[in-house]
Amino acid sequence: MLKKIKAFTLAEVMVVLAVMGILAAIMLPTIAGIRPNKNKAMFKKAYYIAERLVFEMVNDESLYPTTSDTVGLDNTYEAKLYDETFKGTDKFCKLFARKVNTTSATINCVANRAVPTNAGPSFTTSDGIDWYMPITSFRNDAVIYVDVNGREKDPNCQYDANTCKRPDIFQIKVKKDGKMYVDGTIESKYLGSNDNLQDQDN
Repeated sequence: MLKKIKAFTLAEVMVVLAVMGILAAIMLPTIAGIRPNKNKAMFKKAYYIAERLVFEMVNDESLYPTTSDTVGLDNTYEAKLYDETFKGTDKFCKLFARKVNTTSATINCVANRAVPTNAGPSFTTSDGIDWYMPITSFRNDAVIYVDVNGREKDPNCQYDANTCKRPDIFQIKVKKDGKMYVDGTIESKYLGSNDNLQDQDN
């Protein structure tokens, strides 16, 4: 006697596939909207690296001693680190570079590299961040620019509501007393949010 085999009919399979398709159409936009924002994560990392190093440097009396006419980072007088001498308006850039892991022994602490230009960064760290360091005596607040994915990868732009909504270049401001801040729209948003680095905007 033959046993009757139970199976789904073609109509039942089609109904299940249709329901799965509808559920996927509803869920995919939501899932796509919460993907991690790598540039945001890298900017936060760069900011905290800068914050730690600037704090260390400005509080190191061997690098930035307080004198009768200087307080903090505006001391461009001679300092020694690792048997090297640092002095002048490029002192901050060179000292900073010596405290991070760079991908090259060449450090370009010159004025035309202090902003993102075709001349290239002051140095690149091992995590792929390009750093454009200020060449300054700290009479005014200085600006560190970071290209968080390197200049070889697009979009290579700072935030602009019309032309660059997903930037990879950010500004970090540094005062001569070592205090740091951001005043850009996107920088403030990224540092002020605790949304697990998820990108909710387009």
